[in-house]
Amino acid sequence: MEGSKILIILEDFDLRIKITEILTIGKYNVKSTNSGKQAIDIIRKSPVDVIISEVNVAEMDGIGVLRVVNKFMETAGISFIMVLNNQDYDLARRVMELGADGYLMTPFDDGELLNHVEVRLRKKRLQHELFLKRHTQLKNIYKSGDELSWLRSRFEDYLPRSFKKNQVLYYRGERRSLGLHYILSGKIKTYVADSAGNIFITGIYGPHEYFGLQGALLGTENKEIAEAIDSVEILTIPYTDLQTLITDYPDMFSFFAKALANGLNNRDEKLLNIAYYSVRKRIAKAIIELTKLNHESAENNRFMLPRYDLASLIGIATETLSRVLGDFTKEGLIEKDGNNIIILNMNALKTMKN
Repeated sequence: MEGSKILIILEDFDLRIKITEILTIGKYNVKSTNSGKQAIDIIRKSPVDVIISEVNVAEMDGIGVLRVVNKFMETAGISFIMVLNNQDYDLARRVMELGADGYLMTPFDDGELLNHVEVRLRKKRLQHELFLKRHTQLKNIYKSGDELSWLRSRFEDYLPRSFKKNQVLYYRGERRSLGLHYILSGKIKTYVADSAGNIFITGIYGPHEYFGLQGALLGTENKEIAEAIDSVEILTIPYTDLQTLITDYPDMFSFFAKALANGLNNRDEKLLNIAYYSVRKRIAKAIIELTKLNHESAENNRFMLPRYDLASLIGIATETLSRVLGDFTKEGLIEKDGNNIIILNMNALKTMKN
């Protein structure tokens, strides 16, 4: 790339002049020195695109310069080419392990030198273009407010998995199935349980919703149990792939953090309801929330959930739930059909007094 900045660090004066002339003819902006320490000063004052150095240079050797360049974020992106004596492959392996981008064995011809430089510059340009493309894409996503649709599209690279009713997807404390999960069909419940078998449902998720975010972000273990309420089909972004996604699109972390914060806020509100709301009001609020699982269905005034799960979600005994639902039926607020609950008076449920 014409105009790219190249710094040459060579003890051999004649070789330094030769390389400078070749690169200058190639229309590169070239600076040179025989001192590793002076090279660091040059880089700090005016960043360069490529460094061509040999190991044995004055004040600070080439390996020292390589270490310093790779140590700091503002210089780590500089391509580093080490000039080595012919057949010194042990040293070549060492400098590559230390982070060099390539090496030239002396003697080398003009074409080999120009090719090494151009390849590194082309790679750097492509990386920059990819960054700009992703940044622009993500910027457009945030402008449109359609982050969730974009996230859903990331799941399309993975094969769906099917689970039967009451089948456990994963248990608390294990790394199996650690990742972010997206529901294609069916419903999932997540819950915690004590040693006596008492459970508390932390969330119920339906089609086009995702779950498992807390464990996926922590990357240690699943923090709750996930179980299929009915036949369910899900897609999963594994933990390692999710980390890559966040690395490639860093701004998505803020989206995940916001989603996690909203989830924690909902749990806080749920605990507040348990502490201060009457059983009738808590059941009414839960019924209204569960109808949102059918937001894409024409039957958005009903839901189906086993009574035991509904009681565990609210934090009450099944007998208490049955009694209150019986009262709601008599009052004309709902209609029961097995595990189906059909809302007849949504406004009355919303305005239920405490």
